[in-house]
Amino acid sequence: MKFLTDYAHALDRRDEERLIDFCLLPTVVMNDNDKRVFMQGEELAKACHVMVKRLKEANIVYHKPNLTQAIRLSDTLHFLKMRWQLLDKDKQVIFTCATSYTLQQVSDGTLKIIVAVVDDDRKSFFSFFAKNDESEAIG
Repeated sequence: MKFLTDYAHALDRRDEERLIDFCLLPTVVMNDNDKRVFMQGEELAKACHVMVKRLKEANIVYHKPNLTQAIRLSDTLHFLKMRWQLLDKDKQVIFTCATSYTLQQVSDGTLKIIVAVVDDDRKSFFSFFAKNDESEAIG
């Protein structure tokens, strides 16, 4: 649960560098219709930048994780199934989103996202992770 709380705090602070640090390359983000595979840090940084920008545009300020299932797959692999509540400045829910994560425990003991699956059937939420065009890329 500490992983999710720390991840939510990084989202709340819009800390792009910290969000990138939660991932282990290659990282896959997908739903039923789309899949993004990030092989390089620069690609992941651009996607995080776009995600943070879109969350801000949607007036989402707080991110509340609700863990529904946790499974240890092996000594270093973990699976989490959860629901995110995305809230505005008044802590009113704007979106909810079911997400599953496959996490890899690295040598320092921290968990890193290797696969994130947006389980919601609302394609609109997945647009937060959509391909970014050159106008949205980090300088």
